[in-house]
Amino acid sequence: MIIRTHLLFLLFSFAAPLTAQVSSRTGALSATVLDANQAPLPAARLRLTSEDTGQAREALTNPRGEALLASLPPGEYTLRVSAPGFGEREYSAFLLLAGQTLPFRIVLNPASVVEKLEVVDEAPVLDTSSPTQATTFGYERMEHSPSQGRNYVNFVLGAPGIAPAAGQSVGRSPAAVWNANNDSGFTAQGLRSRNNSVSIDSTDNRDETTGGIRVSVPLEMVQEMRVAGTSISAELGGAAGGVVNIVTRSGTNLWHGHAEYLYQNEILNARNPEFAISTRPHLRRQQTGASAAGPLRRDRTFLAAAFEIYRENCDEWSEGFAGLRDAFAFRAGELNYQYSGKVQHLFASGHAASLRYAYSLGQVNAGVQGLENYSDFSARGSSRVADHSLVANLTSPFRPTLLNAFTFQYGRRDFSLTPNSRLPFVEIPGVMSFGQSWKLDQQRRETHLELANHLTWIAGRNTLMFGGSVHSVQLDARLANRFRGITLYPSLAAYQQNQPSFALQAFGNPATAINSLPLGLFLNNRWQPRLGLTVETGLRYDRQSLPTGFPVSNQNFAPRFGLAFNPGGRSPWVFRFGAGLFFDRFPLAYLNEAIQKDGSHGWEEYTVFAPTRESHRLQYAPAAAFRSTYGAKLTLGLERKLNADTTLSAEYSHVRGLFLPRLRNASATLPATVFLEQNATSTYDGLTLSLSRRMTSEFGYLLTYTGGQTYDDASDYDEQPQNPRNLRDEWARSRQHQAHRVTATALFEWLEIHLVPTFTFGSGRPLPALATDDTFRTGAYPISARAPGFARNPSFTPATGSLDARLFRLFELKENRLRLQAGIEAYNLLNRSNPLRLLPFHASGNTPLANERGVLEYQPARQVQLFLHLEF
Repeated sequence: MIIRTHLLFLLFSFAAPLTAQVSSRTGALSATVLDANQAPLPAARLRLTSEDTGQAREALTNPRGEALLASLPPGEYTLRVSAPGFGEREYSAFLLLAGQTLPFRIVLNPASVVEKLEVVDEAPVLDTSSPTQATTFGYERMEHSPSQGRNYVNFVLGAPGIAPAAGQSVGRSPAAVWNANNDSGFTAQGLRSRNNSVSIDSTDNRDETTGGIRVSVPLEMVQEMRVAGTSISAELGGAAGGVVNIVTRSGTNLWHGHAEYLYQNEILNARNPEFAISTRPHLRRQQTGASAAGPLRRDRTFLAAAFEIYRENCDEWSEGFAGLRDAFAFRAGELNYQYSGKVQHLFASGHAASLRYAYSLGQVNAGVQGLENYSDFSARGSSRVADHSLVANLTSPFRPTLLNAFTFQYGRRDFSLTPNSRLPFVEIPGVMSFGQSWKLDQQRRETHLELANHLTWIAGRNTLMFGGSVHSVQLDARLANRFRGITLYPSLAAYQQNQPSFALQAFGNPATAINSLPLGLFLNNRWQPRLGLTVETGLRYDRQSLPTGFPVSNQNFAPRFGLAFNPGGRSPWVFRFGAGLFFDRFPLAYLNEAIQKDGSHGWEEYTVFAPTRESHRLQYAPAAAFRSTYGAKLTLGLERKLNADTTLSAEYSHVRGLFLPRLRNASATLPATVFLEQNATSTYDGLTLSLSRRMTSEFGYLLTYTGGQTYDDASDYDEQPQNPRNLRDEWARSRQHQAHRVTATALFEWLEIHLVPTFTFGSGRPLPALATDDTFRTGAYPISARAPGFARNPSFTPATGSLDARLFRLFELKENRLRLQAGIEAYNLLNRSNPLRLLPFHASGNTPLANERGVLEYQPARQVQLFLHLEF
């Protein structure tokens, strides 16, 4: 049985990654029951039973032979269908995913023809009722695929329409921070990486300060993860970009669990090109984990719990430059803990309640970076991120057609960045940065309280959902950016002659407190006027209350519309259309600038040294009109079932990002008031192709291609315009642009040997050609002035490609009860040199830099890891 279950999970994790969003937390099953003459069978009984918990739901078909079971927890189910005078039919042990509607077309034969129960193993491969597509990664797929640090964010990058965020360090683990610029780590359909929604069990898990990800749960607690560039359902809001929802495991009626150990050192690894030293860089990585899940009371109360511990000790690279100092390696490291436990209780009335607690801690010693320049050891720092999350959920099926879900969340994030040096920061663009990095002195605490309620009502061929959420966020912060001071020298010669161009330093009190209250209300209807046609309409209202002094926009109504057409209800084709508006929230780090440096609480001094020394005050203020950011999206898609196990799909997306936040010195002179404005724009046109085969005959795969164009006039809120009075000149390819991206993953199984290769390719990303000075004296920092004669983002970084692979052997130690996996996995197996960050500076004055486009950081060279995984 355990082998069968193992293969079944593998089958579905490689089998049906492309499905649609109904509710982000549950799935649904729709059925049409017919007799042998294709006439509808009214009053046929459907009984759906959870294989994990034994919980059962029933429904009767209407006069058209139709029935719908909604708000179903994701998991493995068996469906039995019966009608008076007809034989029974059973669909055994199929997997239902969150956000998925499985369509069943069931034909019952007369009892005189059928002498026994008909059992069918095959579940539908097409979701015929979804207006948009999403990608689901099941636990078994994530468990068996190579993933550096078992970081589930890496799997997000395997979904169509998704690309890595520009210029971010590769995360070793999901809990720690190695780059002060961290955000969600990915961009969806060209929108900024701060505009994505990341949730766990449909509760918000976004870092409100940066747009990153808060608490991390162990991979063993992840039942599945759904990724969508566009989800039409009005249930989803608060983000203009992509949607990621992680569904955690619950216990089952059978105790099971695992223990594992992963190990890596430098002996089998290749050396990164930036390590220009003779010795082999030191590396030790160890990862241990364990989990257990089972019944506390059979058929009633269940427990699931897991932990993971990740340790890393490694050499990092401190760049050097002739005339300053020699390059050298220094020791850095990470310690990462993840714990999560969940208790679920099923009441006899059909109600279900769960309580989940998760804690993650990530600590990095000495290796955190955050500069787009060659950096010395002194310009790096350490980080500590501790997250708590307590989530309670109550699901109430008042009757088969009326269901309610209530959710409560308490969360807290404690975040700190500590610099390696307390000396003032010195930057020589294209040469070296040393001293305390200007953004590595931060301490903050975010406290989250969230209440959400969703009611689902099935009325004939309509499924209505309505509800809302309120989310209180309290930020207490000391973001001491630029308080230690910055001195910029435009060239090495200027540094040697002690001729700085300008200095910038913040004064006052860096401590701030921000209260924000995002509110969302929605109404959504899914209507099936006839077999094969689904129409979805919705309206959502989002509002984010802001601190005193910030105008609040109330015009945040977001209509949604989508349809899915499956000709005749039996065609192998599904045609999809979706359109709507998607409102977002402001990162609190963006709002913090106007609270912290308002001219009285704090301010900045900008000192120009040539031709004469002059000091000017800079302060920040919100713009008079504070429009809410939103994305306007349109998608067209089609999907075809090639055979019982394989589908081919395509989707075109047109996405506009409107009223994106930016900073701008509206006067374009010094002294200046830098306004927090919402007048940046982006546009994306892209096509995705996906070929998916669920695993049968020991083989399954997912291939995706994304091609598109992304343009904008600011790729993040701190990218100021070169000429604040001429925003037209800023329109160019976005730093989030990637014209082509290919991902491929497959699983091969032969005689208990498993091979899982994963391939990714991405074309180059746009790169600025910046001057090494604030030549227009706008006070912008980071520098936005471009080298003479260059438009914004005129060149590209090199393309990147990587082949990862996992190879392991399965040993059955005790039949159906105990088994061991032993194997090896490799990242960047072909040892391709993939630049991650390139020097964005092109010229000092009119003199081009000799090292323009120099590589600041490479993605990791080949790394090899050994592992043992014991399951019971």
